[in-house]
Order: sequence, then C-alpha cells, then structure tokens
Amino acid sequence: MSEEKIKESGEEGDKDADAKEVPEQSAGTGTFTRSMEKVNPIVLLLFMILIMVVVLAVINLRGNGAKESGIATDDPVMAALKADLEARRSELNRQRMAMGLPPLEGGSEPIEDIAARLKNDTDTLVGLAGRFQQMLADKDSEISQRNADVLRLEKLRQDISMDNQRLQAEVSRAQLTASEADQLKRLVADLQAQRDALSMELSDVRAKLSDAAGAVNADDYADLQRRYDELLRSKAFYESRVAELEAQLNNTKLFAKSENELLPAAVELFRRLRTLEGMKDSDLTTEYSKLGVDLGASVLHTLSYKTGSSELSASDMEQLASIAENEVPDGDLTLIIGYASKTGDATANEKLSSDRATAAAEHYSGIKRPGQLVQAVYLGQTDRFSSRIPERNQICEIWRIRAK
Repeated sequence: MSEEKIKESGEEGDKDADAKEVPEQSAGTGTFTRSMEKVNPIVLLLFMILIMVVVLAVINLRGNGAKESGIATDDPVMAALKADLEARRSELNRQRMAMGLPPLEGGSEPIEDIAARLKNDTDTLVGLAGRFQQMLADKDSEISQRNADVLRLEKLRQDISMDNQRLQAEVSRAQLTASEADQLKRLVADLQAQRDALSMELSDVRAKLSDAAGAVNADDYADLQRRYDELLRSKAFYESRVAELEAQLNNTKLFAKSENELLPAAVELFRRLRTLEGMKDSDLTTEYSKLGVDLGASVLHTLSYKTGSSELSASDMEQLASIAENEVPDGDLTLIIGYASKTGDATANEKLSSDRATAAAEHYSGIKRPGQLVQAVYLGQTDRFSSRIPERNQICEIWRIRAK
C-alpha cells in the first residue's frame, strides 16, 4: 500500500513538475524567448535543469515525509530522476567549461544554492541577450541611416547631372549664337567689299563717260548708260542688303523670350533677380550691392511708363544716348529688364512690359557703338518697388554687366 502511495506521489510530482514546466518557461523566458529564439540553447537547458531540481526537491521532501512515516523510499522512479539529473548536470558542466564558467557542484550542495546559481546564470544570459538585442537594434538604425544617406547622395548626384546637362545645352546655344554672329559679320564684310568694288567700277565708268563724252557714238553711249544704270541698281541692292544684315546682326536675340535665349553674361543676373521677390527695401538694396560685387552688374537708369504705354519719352531717349556714349565701354553688356505691376491681366502685362523693354533696346541698338552689346528681357510681375503704388512697378531697369 505504501509503495502505491509513493508511486502515486511520484506520479503526482511528475504531473506537478509537468504542470509547472509551462508557466516556468512562460514566466522565465517571456518576451526573451520570442525575440531571441536563435540566441543559445543553454538557456533552455538551464530552465529544464531548474525544473528537474524543483521536482527532485519535491520528491525529496515527500521522501523524508515517507521515512518519518516508516515508508520505504527506494523507488525506481526516484533513481531514474536522479540519474537523469546527474546526466543533465554533466552536460551543463561541459557546456559551462566550454564557456569558461566554473562547473556546478555535486549533489552535496543544497538544492536552494543550485537553484539560486542557476537563476543568476539565467538572469546573466537574459541580460546578455537583451544587450545583444539592443546592439542589433542600434545596428539596424545605423544601417537605415546609411541607406537614407545613400538615397540622398544619389538624389543629389542626379540633380547635379541634370544641372550639368542644362548648362551644357546653354553653352551649346551660346556657341551657336556666337557662330551665327560671326557668319553675319563675314557676310557683311563680303558685301561691303563688293559694294566698294562696284563703287570703284562705277567711278571708272563715270570717268570713261566723262572722257569720251564727245568721242562715242550713240550706240556706245547707250551701252555705257545701260551698264551705268545696272551698276546703280546693283549698288542700291547691295547697300540695302548690307543694311538688312547689319540690322539683323545688331538685333540678334535682341529680346530674350526666356532664360535660355539670354546671352551667357546675363543668365546669372536674371536668375538672381528672380529670387528677390518679396524682400524688404533694405534687403533689396543689400542684394543689389552684392550683385555688383559678385557679377560686376549695376543699375545705370530706370525707365518709368504710364499705364498702358510702351513709348519712350524724349528724356528717356537722351538718357539712353548718354549711357551709350559715356557709361558703357565696348565689350560690356547693357541688359534692359522689364517689370510689370500685379494689377490687370498677367498675359497683357507680360506683352506690354516686353514691348517696353524691346523698344528701349531697339533705340539703344540704333545709337550704340559696334562693340557694345545690348539685350532685353521680361522678368515678371512684381511689387518689390512699391506694394502700395502699382505704377512704381511699371518700369524697365537698365543694367550694365562688365565684361569678364
């Protein structure tokens, strides 16, 4: 009867141990086992040994109670559990020695000390696992930051590549414009040479006519007169063609419809002026001073207009003549920039302001020296010169850009 009780108690102890095994594993490992499933099997082994120690403690206590009651404790279940415990202790000691930890003591050590040491080792491993997890999280964060930096640098590289392509296109257009201007100059020179040759031939014909006025017959005179008339017509044609080509040369890209049609010297000034919208008067003055330092650009004069008008006044024409004669050396660029107020229709304002700038540029082109450059452009609607009086924004600024 006592053996059956001992077996039942052993089975109950096994059931209790099995019942405790799940909560012990759930409570002891918790989040750690879910987040560090692949860390090290030693932690699981420690928990299993701890459970076995608890089971042996329970059985030992029951065995002592059985001894006091005169019940025999030589149970095969007890012996099997002890043997399994020793095997697990040996395996644990082998792994601890491989890790540089001291081995666990034999069975003479109190069960409470073994449990405490196992708990300390488990806590240490849990702490290490937590630190490893934090290190992994820090490394993931660092990798994410590096990836973000790589994406930002790639975006910057693409932007720089696009800017480079745009600048190359502008350089090509500028070179093409310069090439066209050189061709026109050569053509003008050729036509002038032909005109001079015709003039010399005409003079020779006149001289011959004068010398032979009394010695030629009517047919010769008629032939000479015909040749003379043809030369006059040819001279008039070539003079007209030269005038057209000179006007075309002077008016090459006289009005730039966009930034892409501006001469290279005017591009940066145009871009900088577009960024000044909305600034205070003091800041605007400071920025204009910086333009003089950075680009060699300065405002020589401001043309004001009545609402709806693009005509130049007599004083404006005199001022333009003075600028061309006294203030702009050969090689410098005179850039006439048109503005419009923000009142009225934007499209109509753009056309009116473009007409104003073009009219000023055409007048200036007709009185300037051949070595002086001129171009006009429309910047846009603005209130930078006065937010309360729209008429003060209906102007054209005459800029001088020094040659570099």
